[in-house]
Amino acid sequence: MGRQTPTAFQNFLSSVILPCLSILLLPITASAVVVCIAYNKLLTGSDENRIGHHVKVQKGCVVISGGRMSKGLTLARAFKRAGWKVIGVEEEGWGELCPMQYSAAIDKFYILPSASQSYERYSKKLLSIVELHSATLFIPVSGAGSSVEDARAADEMFSATNGRCRTFIQDPETMEDLHDKDKFMSLVERLGLRIPSGKMVNSVEEALAFLKADDQFLEPKYILKCMGLDENRGDMTLYPLKVDDKELTETRKSLESLNLKITKECPYVFQEFIPGQEWCTHASVINGQITSFVTCPSNDMLMTYENATGQDIGKKAEQWTKTLLEKLQEDPTPTGKQRNLTGHFSFDFIVSTKNGEMYPLECNARVHTAVIMLPLSKIAECYEDKNDVNRMILRPPADTAPRSWLYNDLIMRYLPLIVSPRKIIAMIHPSLPACALDPRKKHTIRPSEKPLKWRKDPTLISDDWIPFVVLWHVYWPYLLLSRWWKGKKWTRLNVSTGRIFEA
Repeated sequence: MGRQTPTAFQNFLSSVILPCLSILLLPITASAVVVCIAYNKLLTGSDENRIGHHVKVQKGCVVISGGRMSKGLTLARAFKRAGWKVIGVEEEGWGELCPMQYSAAIDKFYILPSASQSYERYSKKLLSIVELHSATLFIPVSGAGSSVEDARAADEMFSATNGRCRTFIQDPETMEDLHDKDKFMSLVERLGLRIPSGKMVNSVEEALAFLKADDQFLEPKYILKCMGLDENRGDMTLYPLKVDDKELTETRKSLESLNLKITKECPYVFQEFIPGQEWCTHASVINGQITSFVTCPSNDMLMTYENATGQDIGKKAEQWTKTLLEKLQEDPTPTGKQRNLTGHFSFDFIVSTKNGEMYPLECNARVHTAVIMLPLSKIAECYEDKNDVNRMILRPPADTAPRSWLYNDLIMRYLPLIVSPRKIIAMIHPSLPACALDPRKKHTIRPSEKPLKWRKDPTLISDDWIPFVVLWHVYWPYLLLSRWWKGKKWTRLNVSTGRIFEA
């Protein structure tokens, strides 16, 4: 079921008191920064290839969006270390105080109009930035809601600059096929790969008709996913509801009570529930050839990234990606054009505990947060078009430490160890018990939630530590306080993407 909306008092407690507490945590932040700088000075000792190191000749100028996201900041740092001029951008409402704006990797930062509110203003401003700086590469670090718009903008940008500015994203038609969950599943099935059963629905009546069409329609077997982003993303309710009658009365009530209603403008997808471990991947691809690849265990609100790229599941996921790319090279777009297979092809999979088979769940045709697992000094090479069929694929080293976010861990991983029972945590915010991780319990599903395990915050690096401070003591306090002042409530926060799921 959907997450509970906080009361006015809970909203005040979580949106006002918590930001104020960030002031008390400044000594912890300062200590973390000092330890990080000292550790890296002792370990490396050299300033060569560090952010801020003077470069005599720049390799080019890259425009990177997604300034509020950890993955956008990671790419900016990687390109700056590789000797590029880096221009950062983010949409209004999210970018004003985002960490990337204060990064030493950024030469210039811009706020863009919202793509969802005015695509014309968004694409026009983006193109003007590219032309002003004579950019030679555009890498959109899209959110789920702007991937299609970025593909359109990139297509127009490439034409407007006569190909001078390369764009690292698929053509708009291919993006539509990958981004749309229903189209993606149909595409994968048509290409001969196994998928879970399911259907996209545009109304409650259509949803009920789909459920009743099953011979065993009273058996709960489907989860419901919104085609866009919404606060019910982690909802694993099985439909039809177990307590229902033949008329599916309770299921109808549940579907009609969704915060985001099922409509043609906001369709949902029923997807066969497959029990098992989820996995996510990140892949950068140039002309159908993988240049970097990462595999991590996943869940519905992934905030800890562990490297599984070199394990059997990682090799299997990489081979599946290669197979799909090979099939896509022979598959034209709906209008008969050859697909542009340059961009990011990141997938979510699940390995069934019933038959051991691996099933694709969706495609994230954009940079995945798992890119934070790759070594910064080598990421930029993955975006160079070398036309080398034998180029090496960049993968995380086997000893790569897990990644997580410091203060998210304090609340979600360590607070349950101190505050018990869970109903006390719920007094602060109703979503906390559902999001909080209890390390005292045995977890068979990865990633590991052991409290005393070494993890690195991807925002904190020795030669660019200011974004780390800004993230916890400026950006998040600003987002929470400004939305509380406007009377808005939230159900969930995603630190890695800098996103608030509003009630």
